[in-house]
Amino acid sequence: MEATIFSIVFALLSGTYIYRSFRIIEEGQIALVERFGKYQKTMEPGINIVLPFIDRVSLIKSAREQVLELKPQPCMTSDNVSVNVSGTMYWQITDLQKARYNIENVDQSLQISLTTQIQTQIGRCELDFIIGGQEEINTEILKGISNDTQDWGINVLRVRLGEITIPSSVLQSMEKQKAAEIEKKAMISLSEGIKTSEITKAEAEARSNRVLAESERQVQLEQTEAMALSIERIANAIAKHPNGKEAVQYLLAQKYLAMGQAIGESPSSKVLFMDPDSIPAAIQALLAMNDIKITETMTEKITEAIAKQPYGASGNISPTLRNLPELKQFPPPSDSEKVTPSSN
Repeated sequence: MEATIFSIVFALLSGTYIYRSFRIIEEGQIALVERFGKYQKTMEPGINIVLPFIDRVSLIKSAREQVLELKPQPCMTSDNVSVNVSGTMYWQITDLQKARYNIENVDQSLQISLTTQIQTQIGRCELDFIIGGQEEINTEILKGISNDTQDWGINVLRVRLGEITIPSSVLQSMEKQKAAEIEKKAMISLSEGIKTSEITKAEAEARSNRVLAESERQVQLEQTEAMALSIERIANAIAKHPNGKEAVQYLLAQKYLAMGQAIGESPSSKVLFMDPDSIPAAIQALLAMNDIKITETMTEKITEAIAKQPYGASGNISPTLRNLPELKQFPPPSDSEKVTPSSN
């Protein structure tokens, strides 16, 4: 009977010992084994053998990626603006032995390190850079935390800044500054547009003036060539015609009368007094310049034609001056009234 009881007890103890010798670690976890309070080994996922009553599983941790969220912390920027910044860190245990024996509390230590690095990096930057340069700040924070945790058996994967709370007064100032910058850019764009438009307009006007000048030059050249050809033909016709000189005299007299009428119709001219007796002499002088002699009969005909015109028709004489009394010519001085110059 006693032997039976002893066998049963022995079997129970043996079964319990064998059962406790096998430890199953789930996937995504790692365990730390101590023997008499000293580190023995790290158990990986699966079946692991330990010595009951001698080995003890002191710590089981997740080997998966973990997230640490940081509540908004007060920070001061380099331009003395107080902001509240939150953050998130993604980390993973790579060496459970170091995480167990090199640091007291992994979670708390990581939170303190993240808070310190955020405040340090925010304090090095201005507010404008913090708003637009979060990627660079995240990189610097990650480097700082990695330096702190290199002996903790921790691998920090990513760091992200969260919400950045800015005082309302600073936000209003930033909005005014942004509005001023937008207005400045708009004015610069408008000025550049006006400048470009003026340059384009000036270039177009310059091209137009060049084309117009070239056109006028071409017209003048054609007019000159036409005039030269006309003069040449008229000269040939006068030289060949038996009454060519009389035709020239008639044309000159007609031009002379047309010139007087043009002067009379011109709004810029004033009064033109012309002695009819001087017209034949003037015509004679014009013909003399061309080596043409006018006959006495032609001169009398031209003078008679001019005399038939109303007084003032060949000049710009107002109607009030046309009704003035006729001016009589002074008689020539007598021989007694003539003064003989004294000789020295």
